[in-house]
Amino acid sequence: MPYILKNNKIDKRYEEKFFEIVRENLPDEKIELFNNLLSLKSEIINKFLSDVKNGEESLKPREKTKFDEILSLVFSVRRHKNKILNTVDIDVLNNSFKFLADSKKSVEIRMGRFLEAFLYEDVIVKRDIALEILHFYEPQKNVLWTSWVYRQDNGTGCLPYMADFLKRTWDGNPYIMPFSIKEMKDEVDYLYELSGKNGFYLKRPYGADILLSYMYSDYIYKMVYAESKSLSVGVPEGFTLMKKLLGIERLELSGKGLETAG
Repeated sequence: MPYILKNNKIDKRYEEKFFEIVRENLPDEKIELFNNLLSLKSEIINKFLSDVKNGEESLKPREKTKFDEILSLVFSVRRHKNKILNTVDIDVLNNSFKFLADSKKSVEIRMGRFLEAFLYEDVIVKRDIALEILHFYEPQKNVLWTSWVYRQDNGTGCLPYMADFLKRTWDGNPYIMPFSIKEMKDEVDYLYELSGKNGFYLKRPYGADILLSYMYSDYIYKMVYAESKSLSVGVPEGFTLMKKLLGIERLELSGKGLETAG
């Protein structure tokens, strides 16, 4: 079965129009702001995992607060955050995140050990935490793959939406496939390649994150608008939705990312 994006034929007309629209709606100054805020998010997560890994005494008086802050950076788990903090023991949290900080192990091993150690019943939530934290801990090595990007179990997310938008040929087989982390990296690498070919040069390591969040915010708005034009009035504008998806809107609201963003 083919990848969702890679190795599928594109209708050239839709491909060119797609990136023309993206270029119009994602100006350079907005991309720069997003890159700065995402870089700041990486700094925060790196500091946190370094403290967890080294057993910093400074974490102990405020451990729950620090875990609260880190979980707040993962959009798809925020509604689970309070339940996690109320039901998962602090030692379990520390031990689980130590596995993610172990750079000597492969990403697959680290994620597997985290999922086993993190005693919470929702596997999708645990997986989203692990993969998002790993991405921002080592953004040059690990790609962003949370459930809003693509869910394996039901084939939803912005990757299938993007594939439909580009009008790729479809032979009747479903897009769903048992993605590995390597295969998702191949998809993201292809996204950089496809964007560059169409004059939209994404800067690694966060360029794909920005484009994916743009696509999913577009999807959310159109779904709500199709359901009810009046309801769509209450939907945040696109850049606000993107910041929420990427878990960085609170960094900007607090002013932490604005100095570096110019």
